[in-house]
Amino acid sequence: MTARPPATARSSRLQKVEAYAQRYLKDVKRGSGETYASHGRELAAVLSETTKDESMLAIAIAHDILVHPDGKELLAASPLNTDEKSIVERMHQLRRLHIDANSDDLDMVIGAFMEDPRLMLLRMAHRLNDVRHIKRFNKKRRKELAHETLHMYSAISGRLGFHRWRWQMEDICFMELQPTIAKKIQKEFETWKRIDHACLKHTHAFLANKLRETGLEISIDERIKGLYSTYRKMVLKNRNFDKLTDRLALRILVPTQDDCYRALGIVHSSMHAIPGRLKDYIGTPKENGYRSIHTVVYPLPGVSVLPIEIQIRTQQMHEECENGIASHTTYKDLSYALNSQPSRANLFRNLESLKMLPHTPEEFEQALRKSFNEEDIVLFDPDNNLYHVRPPATALDFACLSLHIDPLTITGVRINGRFHPLATELHDGDTVEIVTGAIPLPYQEYIKSCQHAQTKKLLQSIIKKEKKQKVRV
Repeated sequence: MTARPPATARSSRLQKVEAYAQRYLKDVKRGSGETYASHGRELAAVLSETTKDESMLAIAIAHDILVHPDGKELLAASPLNTDEKSIVERMHQLRRLHIDANSDDLDMVIGAFMEDPRLMLLRMAHRLNDVRHIKRFNKKRRKELAHETLHMYSAISGRLGFHRWRWQMEDICFMELQPTIAKKIQKEFETWKRIDHACLKHTHAFLANKLRETGLEISIDERIKGLYSTYRKMVLKNRNFDKLTDRLALRILVPTQDDCYRALGIVHSSMHAIPGRLKDYIGTPKENGYRSIHTVVYPLPGVSVLPIEIQIRTQQMHEECENGIASHTTYKDLSYALNSQPSRANLFRNLESLKMLPHTPEEFEQALRKSFNEEDIVLFDPDNNLYHVRPPATALDFACLSLHIDPLTITGVRINGRFHPLATELHDGDTVEIVTGAIPLPYQEYIKSCQHAQTKKLLQSIIKKEKKQKVRV
């Protein structure tokens, strides 16, 4: 049975668009076997999970109309409005573009998303639909889809806060790329299933009683970590499955932000918090807008034999955590979130690991460590060239060691378009432009402006040489 948008979203206009697409695309098939008419309905169904924007759903239903031999004429005569038709044309132009080992392709995709953020949401939904039906594709194409999705699309969805979509993409692609490892972890989950559910059930009941005794309005749901995120944590933390402290989680939803902190106080007074595991993403939200309080509690006799992560947030925060900023009807924040400097650094870093095309478990683990546990910071020059620099590093370190500029010609630096001192410490994703001139700064100004021993050694050598030349003169 072909997926359709929910009945609540199927207005008379959407029905008209669907009938139009069905009429002309019901006999035209994709390489994966389904018709373009059914593919459009599937895409609209995926989109409806995160937005009720009727215009977006109409675009999704008819987005493949241009594959028809008479596509241009059919698009012109379609029930879509002028703006929607232009998005369909742009989607058609991007349909053969894949994010692969070429950073120019990534820039092209990000550029298109910046041009109209709706394209980003449509492409993300399109990719999720392909991943959900990955078995439709031949083996070679499945591997390509899984590689690209795991390293790039899941990273993009994480930056935009589409966590529900991200987790689905990661688990399906992980199973496709590393079935032996994935099945081994699945077996671990099965072994622990009875204990996991018992711990969650008893802790759920215990905390619900404690919170309701204080008059708080709450709802609690349970979460067990996904396959890929579990494996990633095992690799990065070098821990066995049974030693992960955030594998099990309870989400406590409350009406207001103040209630979040009240609930936290009750949790900590009722259970034993693990020191150093409290993270307040409400007071300091993540760059992608994620807001929630996380704390991890020790096992409690008679309640749980395993540590459990407790997540506390409001219902609105929860919706944003699950569906990202796409849950709003305006999309300008999508482009802002993806185009932020740290976002671009993370995406380029993922692209670097994608070039490795891991096939064995060892290569997969190496790519995973490079992608998620990279110690170097990623910097860009004004031409968008990418550099890896060991932190801490100043603008002067970057100029000398990465750009190989004569330090005594440097008179200033622009970081992200604004002038800063040479001693400014750089951060992941910064764009650094070095300004040079004929009048050098005082020697001491250079020496105190670097962090790397290699830069200091270079400066001392150059300064010593300069002083000798002046003595000769």
